[in-house]
Amino acid sequence: MYDAAEFEPPDVLGSLTRDALKVLAPLAILFFLPVLLLIAAFGGLPDATRTTSGGAELASIPPEQLEVMRRVGLETGVPWPVLAAIAKVESDFGANMGVSMAGAEGYCQFLPSTWRAYGVDGNGDGVANPYDFHDCLPAAAAYLLANGAPGDLRAALYAYNHSWEYVDTVLGYAAAYGYADPRSIPARAVATVRTKLGAPYVWGASGPDAFDCSGLVVWTYSQLGVSVPRTAQQQYEWAAPIEVSQLQLGDLVFYENTYPSSERITHVGIYAGGGSVVMATNSGDFVREVALNDPYWKEHLAGAGRPPYWEVGV
Repeated sequence: MYDAAEFEPPDVLGSLTRDALKVLAPLAILFFLPVLLLIAAFGGLPDATRTTSGGAELASIPPEQLEVMRRVGLETGVPWPVLAAIAKVESDFGANMGVSMAGAEGYCQFLPSTWRAYGVDGNGDGVANPYDFHDCLPAAAAYLLANGAPGDLRAALYAYNHSWEYVDTVLGYAAAYGYADPRSIPARAVATVRTKLGAPYVWGASGPDAFDCSGLVVWTYSQLGVSVPRTAQQQYEWAAPIEVSQLQLGDLVFYENTYPSSERITHVGIYAGGGSVVMATNSGDFVREVALNDPYWKEHLAGAGRPPYWEVGV
């Protein structure tokens, strides 16, 4: 590496060329300065490390692989965007599956000894193949689960590859695919839904100015990047069941038989803490905060559920 203060280029241009550069340099400055100012005004030079969530990033994942990632995520509880990020970092979704210097190989770059412990036949073809994403994705999920996921993803990813830089890189890609740290979502959900207190109830509305009960839930979580089914019954089936005594911020509270319906679950609200639920109540009313032990709502209480916060961008 040269020291700029000490390095002097050899005189191969000649005096004529140097004289020409003296004339052209000011002209180059006059040309490029406006360009640089425009770049700065619109956000600077492109950054290879900058990522954004949304369709463009998801479109980079081969559709068949994305389908398996989502299925494995739902089956295991390991966030599918994290599985996608591992696949991206380890093999670029199967484009680079060669054996590494450490001896790791295949779609998720397992060491042979680790594959013997965690490899599975994910597609039922009779072979646990480290080069087949159908097999590797559930194996990677199993390995992460064995090392602390989904509760401590950083520790699980560090066990996968003993490098904190690796951990940060994987989580960076996961965020680009839509992953949100679940620890931040419950409180944000409550703060978000409370901004709609007083908004009118309108059957079939899902915001931003009017809501029905399930539409309020859909709108609230959509602001945080979490995709939620549309009806109260669907949300009941989607959320992880919990006891009412286990309610935490952002959990869903379900009610039954609040009006004649072929479905059991007919109403839903978002638990806001302190024994209160934010809900779009019924026709002619508005979004309000009601007590969990309110006699009417307590009579119709059907259960509670916790949204799978990591299931984002679906």
